Amino acid sequence: MEWIPVVGVVCGAVIALTSALMVEAQHNRAQRRQHREAERVRYCLEFALALDSAHSALREVAQDHDVSRDRLRPANRAVHRAGVFATRERLLVAGTVDLVKAGELAYDRLIAVRNAVRTGATLQSREYHQAYHAFTEAVWQLRMAARADLDQVVLEPADLDRRSWSEREGCRWCLEPASREPDPSPV
Repeated sequence: MEWIPVVGVVCGAVIALTSALMVEAQHNRAQRRQHREAERVRYCLEFALALDSAHSALREVAQDHDVSRDRLRPANRAVHRAGVFATRERLLVAGTVDLVKAGELAYDRLIAVRNAVRTGATLQSREYHQAYHAFTEAVWQLRMAARADLDQVVLEPADLDRRSWSEREGCRWCLEPASREPDPSPV
């Protein structure tokens, strides 16, 4: 009969230890999930900033009106120096399926801008604008995929007083008839 209290204490200790271990495991899982979410957000932001930086550098290359100049290297350098490739890799590895899809679309559209600039497109050319507006729309889609991933409300263009994410309908050059000469002022 003297063993019953000892067995009761041992069983109570085992139950308490098991409960503590389960709580700790749940806490660790929650911390890892929060860390992964924060990492995904950071990678997505880094990628979006790299896209923006690359596009800004490509705009500088496209401002040169001397189409006889070699633009291949400057356009390639613009994308490389912005860190697009490294940030893309991080997003590809750590992003959700929707983030990766949106990121790849934005990446492909940036490469289309780069290719247009490499072949001589200037800021006022139709080739640049076709690639630019598609890129702009893809970057907005990436932003909205990131918002959805963060359980934030996905915005519509009208929420920000826009008609679309591409900005085509407000672009004075895109609205001009193809037969007219483009306005030489930068976009």
